Amino acid sequence: MAGGTVPSFIQNGTLKVCTAGDFPPMEYYEHPGDTQMVGVEIDVVSALARIWNAKPDYVIAPFTGLLSSLEARRCDLVASGISVTPERLKTYDALPYFNTAVVVLTSASDTATARPEDLSGKVIAIEAGTTYEARAEDLNSTLRASARPEVTVQTYPSAAAVIQQILVGRAAATFTQDTTAIFRRNQVPDALRIAYTYPDHNTYGLYIRRNGDDLQSLRQAFVTLEQSGELAAIAAKWGIAEKALAAVPGPQ
Repeated sequence: MAGGTVPSFIQNGTLKVCTAGDFPPMEYYEHPGDTQMVGVEIDVVSALARIWNAKPDYVIAPFTGLLSSLEARRCDLVASGISVTPERLKTYDALPYFNTAVVVLTSASDTATARPEDLSGKVIAIEAGTTYEARAEDLNSTLRASARPEVTVQTYPSAAAVIQQILVGRAAATFTQDTTAIFRRNQVPDALRIAYTYPDHNTYGLYIRRNGDDLQSLRQAFVTLEQSGELAAIAAKWGIAEKALAAVPGPQ
């Protein structure tokens, strides 16, 4: 499969990828004891590696350490459901490719929460190092402005730990992505509920070290996957909207 030039970070036929490995359906271990991850981004990375005649080699790291691991050259690409933000783009290149929306996820028994402000005075669990921390602060700013009790934010090192806090009743809610919320809800039927979907959307990206030629190579490979129908096949496999998974051919 032709996909343009091979990026400079492919060395000895290996694509080293940093991921947190616990953010279904993007990347996760399906069963306890599994050594091979599955997920949307695992399939995307595998498809990219095939174009470059390489094999993925995954480096598991906490979400908070993914980009610093990239900078330290412990890996050459970060794929971990990581949002593209202006702040991150000051230091790294990224290919935006997955459109998603943030939701408020609560216990299914919580029928009173209909909007974020309804969490006033409650505990919410957030994965450390994510953009959800800023969203929680925005919510608290809104609550302070209306003289209502703020939410108490508790951070955890993994997405799985966050969900567990809701299931055991230690937290009332979390912020997560729509695709992840649906996956988690299907895992534990009648236990979780999507209470609110934010109207603004954000985009996941694949991050690499700053190099315009490598970014162009990555973009070319994505266009190849899109034109071949492979991106559409990955979307269908994981039950996500085809339009959510798309190459971005233009400049960032």
